[in-house]
Amino acid sequence: MPDYAFADTTVVSHLTKRSEHSDAYNAWRGDRWLAVNDQVLAELISANFTGSRKQRLEDLINACVKLPMSESTHVCYARVVAVRAELRTRQFEGRDAGDADVWVISSALEYGIPLFSHDRGQVQLARAAGLTVLTNIVELRAGNPQNWT
Repeated sequence: MPDYAFADTTVVSHLTKRSEHSDAYNAWRGDRWLAVNDQVLAELISANFTGSRKQRLEDLINACVKLPMSESTHVCYARVVAVRAELRTRQFEGRDAGDADVWVISSALEYGIPLFSHDRGQVQLARAAGLTVLTNIVELRAGNPQNWT
């Protein structure tokens, strides 16, 4: 069975162009399949990419594993919302992650796969919820797994 990594919307967007971020996420990805859920797909489909970048996005989406959302996703969602509420009470980082971020985190938790995220609040909330997260956001890279292969 192949390994998977869940990619948030911004990571998928970065993967459609050449940049230091796309280089980092592709290196971490290795031979892993990228997975997305309906939340990420909806955000990507509504993006205003044009020309060859739009084609690269469509090709990348077609190559991604689409993870269905289920009752288990809803249970994970409630868990992540509770973590976010605790972060808000304590004024900790990650408290401002939005509901769309919670759906992304919930899918990665449900399937037990690491998250590639380029969203500060999402990274902080996902880590607080116990998820393995890799990010190329400079200030948050120190929290990446040490021996990621």
